[in-house]
Amino acid sequence: MSYSERLKVNYDLYQSILTALKEKNLEQLTEILEKPLAEGVSKEFKRSIKTLKYHLSSIENSFLFPYNNGRIEGINNKIKILNRVAYGYRNFENYRNRIYLHFNLKRASHAS
Repeated sequence: MSYSERLKVNYDLYQSILTALKEKNLEQLTEILEKPLAEGVSKEFKRSIKTLKYHLSSIENSFLFPYNNGRIEGINNKIKILNRVAYGYRNFENYRNRIYLHFNLKRASHAS
C-alpha cells in the first residue's frame, strides 16, 4: 500500500465495508456509508457506496433473517442446463416430465 495513497484509501474503505458485512453489523455499515468520504476515493467506489445506501433496508433484512433465494436460483439454473443440453424440447409435457424426473418430484398421473 506504500505505492499509492489513493489505493490505500480505497482498500481501507473496502476492508471496513467487508468487515461490517461479514460481521452483519448494521450500525458499523451505516456509519461507514454515512460519513463523508476521504479524499482520493475513486468514482467507481462512490457509485458502489451510493448503491449500498440505496439498498440498505434490504441489506438490513439479510442481516436479520436467514432466508435467501439461493436454492431457487440453483433449481432455475439446473432447468436451464437441462433445456440447453436437450437442445430444447418440442413438447412441453416432455420438458416438464424431464424436470420432474431430474428433481425426483412426484407428478399427478393423467388418465389416457
